[in-house]
Amino acid sequence: MKFSCDRKNISEVLSQIQGITSYRTNIPITSDILIKAEGTTLFVTANNLETVFTGTYESDIESDGIISINSQKLFEIAREYPDTQIPLNEIENRWVEIGEGNIQYHIVSSNYENFPETPVIEDISFVEMASESLKKMVGVSSVIGFVKEEKRIYVLGALFEKVNEGEGDKLRMVSTDSKRLNCFDADFEGDFEFPEENIIIPKKGLAEINKFLAPGEKVNVGIKDNHFIVKKENETIMVKLLEGDYPEYKRVIDTDSMTSFEIDKSMFLMVMRRMSILSSDDYKSILLHFKKDELVVTITNPDIGESKEEIFISYSGEEFESAFNPKYFIDALNAIDEETVVVSVKGKKHPCIIHGLENSNLVCAIMAMSV
Repeated sequence: MKFSCDRKNISEVLSQIQGITSYRTNIPITSDILIKAEGTTLFVTANNLETVFTGTYESDIESDGIISINSQKLFEIAREYPDTQIPLNEIENRWVEIGEGNIQYHIVSSNYENFPETPVIEDISFVEMASESLKKMVGVSSVIGFVKEEKRIYVLGALFEKVNEGEGDKLRMVSTDSKRLNCFDADFEGDFEFPEENIIIPKKGLAEINKFLAPGEKVNVGIKDNHFIVKKENETIMVKLLEGDYPEYKRVIDTDSMTSFEIDKSMFLMVMRRMSILSSDDYKSILLHFKKDELVVTITNPDIGESKEEIFISYSGEEFESAFNPKYFIDALNAIDEETVVVSVKGKKHPCIIHGLENSNLVCAIMAMSV
C-alpha cells in the first residue's frame, strides 16, 4: 500500500477519533485505526467495541492495501509533519514508512486481520436533523457525567425517545446523575420507528459523536441492531446501546404545581459564580431562601468563610429555604441560550426547574441537597 493525503485533513480526522482509540479495552489493537486504500478512496475505521467510526476520503493512491496502525502515534506524526501532503508507504514485515526526503518515520503496524469487525447494519430507517440541534442535544446530555465506579445504567447513558406534547413529534434526550437532570427536545424530518424497549445511549459515545458535528449541515440519525447511528456525507459513527430500565423522569420536570418567576440569566449566573468561590469538596451547597419578591443566597464554609447576596424577584409563593449545588446552576444557565430564564420551585425537598423564557426545548432540573 502506498498513498499520500492532505496533512491537515487527516490530522483533523485523527484528532477527532482519539477519544475512541484511547478507550482501554481487553484488545490492544483497538488503540489502532484501520486504513484501507482502494482506487482513489481512503477508508478509515476506529473501533473500541462500543463506538465505531468509519470515514471515506479522496486520496492520491499509488497502490491499494490495508494496514492497522497506532492511532495516537500516527496523529502525532501527522500533526507535526511540515509539508501539506503526507506520504505513507507499507514496505515489508508490516513496517510502515511515513514521510519522505529528510523526514521519515518507520512505524511497525499490527496484523489488520485482528482488528475488530465493523458491524454491518443495513436497511436503516434514518431521519434528518440539523447538526446544531443534535450537537446541542448530545452536548447537554453528555455534560452530566458519572464516576468511574458507576454501575447504574440510567446514569451511564442518556434516554432517547420520540415525544409529542402538543407541538408535533420531537426527539428527546434525557440525562441524569440523580443529582440533576437535563431534558432536550429537537425537531426532525422523517418517520422514526422506535423499538419497544428503552433506547439508552452511553454518554461516552455521545461525547464522541459531539466531536463530529459541525454547524450548517444536516445529519441522518437512526437506530438499528442495538446501535445508535449518526451519518454524515462521508462519515458514520455507531454507538452500541445499553440495556436496562430508565426511571420515570416526567414527574421531576412537571411544573404544574410549582411557583415560577422570571430572572435575568446573566445576573443569576454571576451570583452563582460568586457563591461557588467559597464552595469546596466538603462544603458544596448554597442556601436559597425564597421570600415574597426576594431571593436570599448564602453560603457558609467553616474552612473559608461565608457570603450573602439578596436578589429582587417576582416570587409570590410560600416562603422556604433549600440547599443546592451552585455548579449545577452554572452548568444549566450556561446551556440555555436566552437572556431571560424561568425558574420554578415548590418547597424544601423539591427540585428547582429552569428553562428559557421563549423556548423550553431545554429543561434543567437541579435536585435539592440534604444539609
